[in-house]
Parts: sequence; structure tokens; C-alpha cells
Amino acid sequence: MKRFWTIWKYSLGSFNDEDTKPVEDQITIIRTLILGANLMCAILIMTNIILGWTQ
Repeated sequence: MKRFWTIWKYSLGSFNDEDTKPVEDQITIIRTLILGANLMCAILIMTNIILGWTQ
């Protein structure tokens, strides 16, 4: 699981700065929440379009 978290962390953005080393996990959580909100919004928009076509 630790390996997956590390891969996920770097897939969301590079961490090259030593100043951000202590807060990398918190940054990853925030970026994951932003990504989740974006995906949820896209799914809701697509659902609305599909339901609009069927009526």
C-alpha cells in the first residue's frame, strides 16, 4: 500500500522541493479531493445529458 501511495503522490505532481517534504502527504490528499470533485462534476454533467436525451 505504501508503494501505491508513493506512485499516486508522484502521479498527481512532482515533489522536488525539500521545503515541501514534510507536507507531501497533505498536498496529495488535497489534490486527490480536487480530482475527485472534478470527476464527480463531470459524471453529473454526463448523466444530465444522457437523461435529457432519453426524455
